[in-house]
Amino acid sequence: MFGVSTGQRVMLVWSQPVNAEDLQSLVTDIKSTIGSEGKVSVENSEMLSSSAHPGSSIDHVLACVLPPFLAECPSNVLTEALQVIRPGGSLTLRTTAPSTLRSALILAGFTSVSQTGDANLTDEQKRDLSESVVEVTCKKPNFEVGSSLRLPGAKDAPQTTWSLNLDDDLDLDNPDDLLTEEDLTRPDPASLKVCGTTGQRKACKNCACGLKEELEGEEQVKKEEERKNFKSSCGSCYLGDAFRCASCPYMGMPAFKPGEKVKLSDTTLKDTT
Repeated sequence: MFGVSTGQRVMLVWSQPVNAEDLQSLVTDIKSTIGSEGKVSVENSEMLSSSAHPGSSIDHVLACVLPPFLAECPSNVLTEALQVIRPGGSLTLRTTAPSTLRSALILAGFTSVSQTGDANLTDEQKRDLSESVVEVTCKKPNFEVGSSLRLPGAKDAPQTTWSLNLDDDLDLDNPDDLLTEEDLTRPDPASLKVCGTTGQRKACKNCACGLKEELEGEEQVKKEEERKNFKSSCGSCYLGDAFRCASCPYMGMPAFKPGEKVKLSDTTLKDTT
């Protein structure tokens, strides 16, 4: 039964709601299997952390083996089980989602996770089930959690310490000589202004501090500067939008002669409506 053997110390973890008769019957069966030399501890999953079992004192933990069967075992049960199971001891569970439970067990620190097949349920336990229930077993590693092992061939690190004689005449660099001209340049105060909401030089959605208008003005100046220094790679920018690239800075402006300053005509500026 569940891989339990004679003389083992077994912990049975149950959850609400549970059938009292099923629980008592399972405890009786376990006691019959382990004999008088073994011991069974029955714990509620919600009170497991306060049960104060000594670490590495249990040979086998049975959790989620009685209805209600869950897809995942509560994380506190896995954590406490890893603590109380002796190195090399076992944990057996029942689940409706073995792949999900497998990942949770590995992350909790268990090894040798294996699926032993469909759970052997009674007709009463199968009555209200819509999914198959699978039995999964795993083991605690053969070492204590937090233990360390010296690697073969490892040598002791030399115990060396730094010593400094303050009476020595040390030739230290002048900290001011380590600064460059760029380090000494004062930043532009305008570049230090940030949005109180975003904490960055980026206006928030409902900007009311003027940063949005300031950034738009800077962007417009930048575009004008790029337009002045722009050199056409195709040579057709002055012909009009039909001949311009999608990224052309003159897009949307009228045609002009090469070298001519682009101006909008008076008729273009008038409202014709």
